Amino acid sequence: MIGLLVLSLLTTFNLKWYLPIGCAVGVSGKILVADADRDSSYELYISDFQFFDKINICELHLPNTWEMDSFVNMPGEIAWDIGDFDNDGLYDLLLMGLDSIGTTVMLFVSESSDSYSYPINEVWRDTTGVPALDIGDEAFDIDQDGYPELIKNRPNPYSIGIYEYTNDNHYDLIYSDTTSYGAPLDPHAFGDFDQDGHNEVVFAGADETYWIYESPANNTYERVRFDTLPTHNIRDCFEVPDADGDGKWEFVLKGSWVSGPIDAFIFEATGNNTYDTIKVFHFPGGDYYGGHSGAGDVDGDSIPEIVLEARQLVYIIKAAGNDSFYVWETLPGNGAGLNIKIFDLDGNGINDIIMSGAQQTWIYEYEPGWIAEARSEPQKARIEVIPNPVKDILKVKLNALTGNLVKIGLYDVTGRLVNDIFEGQTKTGLMELSVLTKGLTNSVYFVRIVMGDEEITKKVIILK
Repeated sequence: MIGLLVLSLLTTFNLKWYLPIGCAVGVSGKILVADADRDSSYELYISDFQFFDKINICELHLPNTWEMDSFVNMPGEIAWDIGDFDNDGLYDLLLMGLDSIGTTVMLFVSESSDSYSYPINEVWRDTTGVPALDIGDEAFDIDQDGYPELIKNRPNPYSIGIYEYTNDNHYDLIYSDTTSYGAPLDPHAFGDFDQDGHNEVVFAGADETYWIYESPANNTYERVRFDTLPTHNIRDCFEVPDADGDGKWEFVLKGSWVSGPIDAFIFEATGNNTYDTIKVFHFPGGDYYGGHSGAGDVDGDSIPEIVLEARQLVYIIKAAGNDSFYVWETLPGNGAGLNIKIFDLDGNGINDIIMSGAQQTWIYEYEPGWIAEARSEPQKARIEVIPNPVKDILKVKLNALTGNLVKIGLYDVTGRLVNDIFEGQTKTGLMELSVLTKGLTNSVYFVRIVMGDEEITKKVIILK
């Protein structure tokens, strides 16, 4: 035997941590990450919307110890963003909740009392200005004046309101606009998408609508686009920091029909204040409960991926080239909507995928790619399954080094054989088989090849 270096490509995500605490449903705010108490350990801030008044704080003490804490605020409060909104060196927490009598939905800001405390002390609420809102969302410095804006949306009349810090833990309404159709919902996407030096904010909308606003100057905002999409109930909107490497950021709008498929639209700017859809995905969905997706580099190659929440599954979407995207991997969903955050919790250089829903939280991490292992054995056969994802016809290519008895089958996630592809003697060289996927539902499947004492499995995603 000749000693060879065999390379095995692993594209798996391992469940790194599980927490028996989490968001109730996808609409209950966002997962937030911060080191608010400055002890070099990150905390997760998770709204327990089922109980209407509790923010769970889960702090990671390396390597694997999680400390659970919580605090109670006004009824209905859910967390949307965390950061130093007023530049005073203390952490602020943006929440949405009800007033003391439970009739008016408001924005709240809680702040840390010192540099070593969690931001649990309320310092401001929107008792003046816009009387009611539908939802609150992240803070982002849209007008580039050094202070992030707090954004909220109103259902009656349909409008948006933008607040900014003025002095002494106070935030003033600096802009409002009545929308022409429907109510902007949560969340929003931020960035200079058209590369004109001015930031935009994208609002997802009820039904099939969305809005894009741009800030040409300090405390100034203009609506540059209002349009519709062939979907319904757009409740997920987020930015992607240039996944396809063309120098332009993308943003994603995700909608769903009741008890129907989930539609994901990837947008990119084609000129100043002009945007086109560059890719559309249709995923199986079911009853819609919301859910917030995210984007970031999850495999350590410095290129961001889209991590899309779609109820039964979470789809990790990569770019194959400029304006070209495909489903690379999947993770299990929980069927009722998840909130997703991409963040390197343990500082090992690989971002974690944090997913929270149904009062539980799952944290996955990528198992890095090519792993070299020295073996004293002949080189193994090469297997390729294309395209992946597949719609109608899957091609299985086998490059055998020697003739052997081969058995190839297609299996579902339960291990059930759904297609007996091939069984027989092969010859040395390339063999190509075509597999019809008619009759198979959209899901993850596995092609399993058994050849002598060698077994190879390839994951396949069927999307029609």
